Amino acid sequence: MRRLLRLFDPELPPKVWLLQLGVFINFLGNGMVAPFLVIYLHFGRGIPLGLAGSAVALGGITAVTSGLVAGSLADRIGPRNILVAAMISNAAAYLLYTQVTVPWQAFAVGLMVGFGTGCYGPSSQNLLASLVAAEKRQAAFAQNRVTSVVGLGAGAAIGGVIASAGLSGYLHLLVLDAVTFLSFAALMLLLPSARAATAAGSNGGYVAVMRDRAFLWLVVVNIAMVAAGIAPMLVLLPAFAKIQTHVGEAAIGAIYALNTLTIVAAQLPLTKVTAALPRMLILRGAAGLWVVSWLVCLAAGASLHAGAAIVVIAMAVVVYALGECLYSSVMLPTAVSLAPPELRGRYLGAMGLSWQSGFLIGPSAGSAILGVAPLALPALCAAACLAAALGTRLVDRNLSPALRQGAMAVAHP
Repeated sequence: MRRLLRLFDPELPPKVWLLQLGVFINFLGNGMVAPFLVIYLHFGRGIPLGLAGSAVALGGITAVTSGLVAGSLADRIGPRNILVAAMISNAAAYLLYTQVTVPWQAFAVGLMVGFGTGCYGPSSQNLLASLVAAEKRQAAFAQNRVTSVVGLGAGAAIGGVIASAGLSGYLHLLVLDAVTFLSFAALMLLLPSARAATAAGSNGGYVAVMRDRAFLWLVVVNIAMVAAGIAPMLVLLPAFAKIQTHVGEAAIGAIYALNTLTIVAAQLPLTKVTAALPRMLILRGAAGLWVVSWLVCLAAGASLHAGAAIVVIAMAVVVYALGECLYSSVMLPTAVSLAPPELRGRYLGAMGLSWQSGFLIGPSAGSAILGVAPLALPALCAAACLAAALGTRLVDRNLSPALRQGAMAVAHP
């Protein structure tokens, strides 16, 4: 508990605490809706499962482009302004989700959601960095990590209870999510619209980013890990559990709350234990744990019914959460370490692109697989995570000796 409390540094400026409050509210809403969105579109609105998953994933198209643009605009008009616009857009989109009745509407709203989602990462990270001194960034970003995870898990637990009411419950969740987006935007208006101190990518822009071979391989590995690990675990595992083992919404919400508790309890100890290990070895460990997690899900879906499946899938989610702790301790810090200061926004934008690409590929392909052969989903995700583990060796070959070793920081330098 003492280690956990160290994340919440009382010496951080009040503006940082205000931002963290907004982050918690935002992820509370995300957690309430994300695990149940495909279920809502399929069971609540009658949209075929493959189309429902593809509609949710389609936002990755606009997220990819908006994230790249947000990385540049944040330096020009301020990250706060980009973040507020993104949250207002998402609030409108999730309200429109309540009116969806046919597939084309779900696809249109999914594209709108992608705009705000893509802008969130680069703008929120830049805003946080602008509000805190360099020596306090590690504490600020670590606190941000735990705040978002706690919000996501609490939201999932609440969402599971509300979603149990069926269509009316799903609609209430969507409205509540819109309220959280607007609340976040209102809080951000109390913060300054700081601009980056460095030039907005004057030394080559995204062309210079593309010349960094180590970073490009890191992006490829990240796409694979998000597409086969994070995205299907968040978006498709609930539908897999419901379809294959008849696990109910309330149990799904409780399982995702367990994911949160695992991350909160394990993030700091795992980061400390692995601090001296090579960066890519840690990332391979994360991918390996995700392979195990998906294989456990496969076993649960192949031979178990609801009662036993709840326990086994919960175990799989705990294993996944441990891998997520390793992933979060190394992926973004490595990307930031590779970035020259004047291109840091572009590097963050490119990492956002890889994240959104993974969320486009994973749920879209995974939902189509789930609709035809549910057991193939965990098997293929396990195989893709294994490929990502092997891909980290290509990153290693292009890293400088200094970046291969050393302590892993949770935050930006």
